[in-house]
Amino acid sequence: MSEIIDIQIVVDTANLIASVQNPSQNQNAPTPIGHNYAYMVAPNEYVRSGQASGDLSISADVGDTVRWRMVSQSGNTSYSADLQNIVIFSGAQVTSATGGKLLNVETPVPGTTPGNIALPPTYTVTPQYDFYLTADIVQSGTGNYNVSFAVLQYHSGSLQVLGYFVWDPTITAS
Repeated sequence: MSEIIDIQIVVDTANLIASVQNPSQNQNAPTPIGHNYAYMVAPNEYVRSGQASGDLSISADVGDTVRWRMVSQSGNTSYSADLQNIVIFSGAQVTSATGGKLLNVETPVPGTTPGNIALPPTYTVTPQYDFYLTADIVQSGTGNYNVSFAVLQYHSGSLQVLGYFVWDPTITAS
């Protein structure tokens, strides 16, 4: 039976921006980064190694679907981390071409007015956007992928690209 494997990527954008001098402003030539700025989490049953690290290696069966979502440690409030693409650079092409999806889903949120929320909160269902990249596992093998993303900042009514970045986790399919 085909499974959906959701991978959440959390990027330490504050440290990344503070540490990397002159990051690329070209999305086609992102700045390579070490694995110490992004942390990937997947359901334990699919993790081969590297849970909650930049070196996550997962196992998936042919027919499974992988969905990647990304957020900054500030929840995309101070800086926003946004996936650009995921492409193979070595090994077997275990996935189909990666595509993007944007859904408008109903999500429970605490309250409806910004400000302090009384605890425990009362939840209201509100439309929220859900953006992710997705690919199907199409063959067995091990593939090494480049995950590229942008760090953005919204300030004083203006959206600014602070840089484009890339790093390389592994997908193993059996």
